[in-house]
Amino acid sequence: MRHRAVAFTALACALFVSGTHAQTLSGEYKLGVLEPLTGPLAFEGKRHLEGLEIVRDMINERGGVMGKKLTFALADATDPTVAASEANRLITREGVKIIVGTFSSRLCGAASEVAARHNVIYWETSCVDPRFNKRGLKTVYRTEIDATGFGWYNVEFIAKHLAPRFNLRPNQLKIAFLSEDSSYGQGVTESARQRAKQEFGMQELATDYYNFTTINDMTPIVLKLKQLNPDIVHHIGFGNDAVLFWRQSKEQNFLFKALVHAGATGYGGADFGKALGNDANGVFALLEPGPGFRLEALRPEGQKIERDFREAVQKRTGSYPLGGHQLAGPGLWLLKIVLDRAGTDEPDKFNAAVMSLDLPVGSTMNGWGVKFSETGQNANERVQHYMLQWQNGQLVTVWPEEFTTHRAKWIPLGPWDQRK
Repeated sequence: MRHRAVAFTALACALFVSGTHAQTLSGEYKLGVLEPLTGPLAFEGKRHLEGLEIVRDMINERGGVMGKKLTFALADATDPTVAASEANRLITREGVKIIVGTFSSRLCGAASEVAARHNVIYWETSCVDPRFNKRGLKTVYRTEIDATGFGWYNVEFIAKHLAPRFNLRPNQLKIAFLSEDSSYGQGVTESARQRAKQEFGMQELATDYYNFTTINDMTPIVLKLKQLNPDIVHHIGFGNDAVLFWRQSKEQNFLFKALVHAGATGYGGADFGKALGNDANGVFALLEPGPGFRLEALRPEGQKIERDFREAVQKRTGSYPLGGHQLAGPGLWLLKIVLDRAGTDEPDKFNAAVMSLDLPVGSTMNGWGVKFSETGQNANERVQHYMLQWQNGQLVTVWPEEFTTHRAKWIPLGPWDQRK
């Protein structure tokens, strides 16, 4: 209990410093930032960088890290090989002791292995590869949920919220799984498949994987699934493939009751709505909180920092924080809390500070809590996630209902021309 009280006090201090500005900063602290800023993942990589930059500025307005101004050394990770070489450059040439990255499950493994070999801290804010924290790497941490958690939440939503709205028991639901074939897609999908079958007895009709970098026609998949007639399509995709599947499903008049996704890309990215307009209506994506989220559902300290974060994002972008902002930014804020608590980036003392944190859900941005395992993974049950739905051009929070003023619509989806 003593650790809990001390940690909670440390967090409260860190959060409520936000009410005071401009203490004098002594020197700079340089952080390595590794994101995909060009190539097929650039649209989300840039959004993650924007979230990091917004929170960096918030941090510097509130005392910096360890009393120093936080600065970034940037690196562009276009693929796993480049991610590894750029991580090495940040360490050997830029002299960083901590790397933050990389958005993608395709990139985080290679980059973090390089950091671990150099005994440098690797602080992942997004990738959900379930293998990430199972490699015995002592300096590697992840603030975000892992793919197992994504799959768990998706099935929870399907069983507890969608099934009753369809007037069906969970074991009466027919579900088709479709996914891109990276470790992200496979991790989410296999976790969801396991829970759907073992815990709820859902009827699995199909499981199909594809390469998102090469697929340019999903008509054969759409026609196959149309013949199988699922109630739910559980689709984990990236940007172009999500848009392609949705457009070709409409072209083939493929009707199903719901589509459920997880993650801040594909159906969970702003580009899906931009590409499809109101045709996007009805899609569900498990994400960080969106419009409709009730701040008063958080603890007082969580309300304060979440409000400050939203205002900062609104000021810079003119919009509500998007998923990428809400993964990268809060992850960086947790890093500030750890560094201020540790007073150093020396790996053993840093680790002790990480492991001493024990913060309930609702304590910080997104309503997250903090409790890291010995493997460096923040507890899935502390990383509260929310189901959002595309409604008339924006993703809004619809579940759990106690956290939001919005409610899910188009359940079941109904004909394509009636989702307005």
